[in-house]
Amino acid sequence: MEIREMIAEIKEKLDARGGLKAVIFVGCGGSQAAIYPGKYLLESEAKNISVKIYNSNEFCYVTPKCVDERCIVICCSLKATAETVKAVEKANALGAITIAMTGSMSTGMAKVGQYVVTYSNGDEQIYSQSNQSMSLRIGFELLHQFEAYPLYDAAMAAFGEIDGIIAESKESMLPAAKKFAEDFKGDTLFQVLGAGPLYGTAYSLANCHLMEMDWKNAIMIHSGEYFHGPFEMTTKDQAMILLMSTGRSRFLDERVLKFLNSYAGHVLVIDAKDTGIEKRIDPRIAEFFNSVVMIPLERFFVYQLAQLTGHSFDDRHYMWKVEY
Repeated sequence: MEIREMIAEIKEKLDARGGLKAVIFVGCGGSQAAIYPGKYLLESEAKNISVKIYNSNEFCYVTPKCVDERCIVICCSLKATAETVKAVEKANALGAITIAMTGSMSTGMAKVGQYVVTYSNGDEQIYSQSNQSMSLRIGFELLHQFEAYPLYDAAMAAFGEIDGIIAESKESMLPAAKKFAEDFKGDTLFQVLGAGPLYGTAYSLANCHLMEMDWKNAIMIHSGEYFHGPFEMTTKDQAMILLMSTGRSRFLDERVLKFLNSYAGHVLVIDAKDTGIEKRIDPRIAEFFNSVVMIPLERFFVYQLAQLTGHSFDDRHYMWKVEY
């Protein structure tokens, strides 16, 4: 079922129940980072819909009391992480409408979700059909069908630009990515900063790509929180990565950059503006696509680092190997 048809069917059910009350996003690790764009979009643009996001296990153990038959719970897991499957089952039991986002129709997620959205993944991933993109597609469709969102057509057109933006950006940013790998190959602790539409991206960079996949310690810091404690640890040799977004929250990143230019000396800046996103996508909605474009790009930078150090992205100490 296409997302447009799926949301239309869900709306018909919810209208009969008194209307949509809340949309709750649930996931963990990279999957939670992937659905963050949908949460950010709805939280920003929805006028009458409550929006929340939860870690899967926290949703299971500290389930919000608002969850009922007037809620949509969107859960994401590529291969059906156990706690995310349980989160879908928990939401089902409470009468909510569940959308399971997963890697294929054969996963445990697909078996428990009332509605299933599969997304492109793997080495040949089509980014306009990634989990980030599908999260956004669901968000825009909800805005369109429940609140007559005026920029819906521009949003749908934007998905046709994503793959080109990423491919061209990887080509233009390759020299910078290789220089990053050379300059930062000896670092063992990174501070990662981001905010607004790139908050989830910063999470993905620090937790998934640096710590999980490249075995480099990392700390994620919200750009707006940097000046409320963390900046005291800024030195000329501390490895720092600043993700700069386009749109309304960009000032937060620019304020950090200004400080870093004065007091830091070992910094990588990956700026969404450099992708040309605001030229290819309507500037009124471009910020919502920042993460869709930037997660593949920040991963591209970390991949160059792994290539130089000889560390395989597939190596794990514990994940999928021990009980946890």
